[in-house]
Amino acid sequence: MTPWTIYREGALDPAGHAQIAATLRAAFPTYPGAFEGRRSWAGARPELRVTINDDTGVAAHAGVLRRFIQVVRPDRTVEQLVAVVGLVAVRPDRQGSGIGRQLGAGIAAALDELAVPFGLLGCNEPVRGYYRSIGWQQLPPTRSFYCPLDVEDPARVVDSSDGWFVLPVTEPFDRWPDGDLHWNGAQV
Repeated sequence: MTPWTIYREGALDPAGHAQIAATLRAAFPTYPGAFEGRRSWAGARPELRVTINDDTGVAAHAGVLRRFIQVVRPDRTVEQLVAVVGLVAVRPDRQGSGIGRQLGAGIAAALDELAVPFGLLGCNEPVRGYYRSIGWQQLPPTRSFYCPLDVEDPARVVDSSDGWFVLPVTEPFDRWPDGDLHWNGAQV
């Protein structure tokens, strides 16, 4: 039996959203107000949720959303289908327990279920080793443009150039097109 469960977004009830939101609040304390009440998303709303539960609720979570990302070079633009992964969190009291590896296997299973060419995520330096250890491959410094969750300035675009990772699913890593990433929307 797998330790994770994959949920379709429409299958989650309000109590499930509240449990996920509580885990995200605990895991991301630097985003006060982002996960209030039953709000279990911060940017684009996920299509799938991967969760691992324990006796006190959701111990680990990741959100997944299929979308096309434009990969832009001066000579061409490729519309690349990916499954964007975000909201990856392990509740603080479970960090260091190995549950993150189990969550990584659940994310890979969700990507396999979606049969996309690649998974795509962005992350900060402290967690890059984790993603490398579960099979993600870091892109060379790549500019990425996306819209943050910003109700005050909804036209603002973030330009970020480091920490982008790809997980090959149905295509090998060498098939990833090189160029700038244009999300044309928010991240998960």
